[in-house]
Amino acid sequence: MTVIKPELFDSRSFIYRKHPQAEFAEVSGAAQVLSYADQSDPDTALIDLSVRPRFGLRGPKAGEALIAAGLMHPEQPNTLTVSDDGMMVLRLGRTEYWVLALPNAAAERDLDALQQQLSGSGIYPVYCHDSYTWLALAGEHLADIMAKVCAVDLREDSFAPGDLVMTSLARVGGIICHHPMAGKTVYSIFSDSASAAYLWDALLDAMAEFEGAPAGQNFLLSSQ
Repeated sequence: MTVIKPELFDSRSFIYRKHPQAEFAEVSGAAQVLSYADQSDPDTALIDLSVRPRFGLRGPKAGEALIAAGLMHPEQPNTLTVSDDGMMVLRLGRTEYWVLALPNAAAERDLDALQQQLSGSGIYPVYCHDSYTWLALAGEHLADIMAKVCAVDLREDSFAPGDLVMTSLARVGGIICHHPMAGKTVYSIFSDSASAAYLWDALLDAMAEFEGAPAGQNFLLSSQ
């Protein structure tokens, strides 16, 4: 049986070397961290989801195309929707959207085919996969952790599920999204891939006070 390793694939997370003790599974032609060997679930986890499938689109017909494809359409900019089959749609502006497959996304959903469907006149591609790292901060104390690296108030009274904000964290520009999974509070964080290693280390440092630790995507799938 072949052991899945990032080096077997042309597509890799920019921070795959940060996961030497990880167990991987193939996801969309890349190695996704599932868990770390001999590690129990921490109260707060930082997960690298950078290889998970996603794409973007923008243009005057983009919103109509999403609705026609049966995807949930965020009604306002700076909000998101999550469907029952694990598809998350971010609305980053009046006519710009990202479509992402969460770790619990239905296996039969073909994002390549969906991206082809969401094309045509008045729709333009947005390249948000290789250019952006995707980290997920999940579990307890998230607002307190993020207060160390971000000036935006991310307490739930101000930053409810379904909200997203484009801001600076740890002096790096990024997008922070609030979307629960499996009973856990989750902040998905997107930032320039060139800053991925720095941001990973900065978030781990901010988590240390709360005994946070790296984890794999299985953390997001296990119920509290």
